[in-house]
Amino acid sequence: MSSTFDQVIVGGDSEALEESELSLLETLDHVLNRGLVIAGEITISVADVDLIFVGLNVLVSSVETANEVLRSREAPALGSIASGESSTISNEK
Repeated sequence: MSSTFDQVIVGGDSEALEESELSLLETLDHVLNRGLVIAGEITISVADVDLIFVGLNVLVSSVETANEVLRSREAPALGSIASGESSTISNEK
């Protein structure tokens, strides 16, 4: 754990959290480097009749981090597609 944010928040040391002073910049840097997902749902109903449903999905990340995650998820998928295509071609012969 290299940053102050990692030492305090990720490390789980509650005493260090109370004594530390994390700056907004450190917190924002951590969120942009790692990413943050917020998901939630709210349903307003009267007499068991749903009137309003609000779904919320928020992703906060830097473009670079998002691209790295997408590339890492696409690489195994492309590998399985390539191996699936080659087995299909060999079965047709």
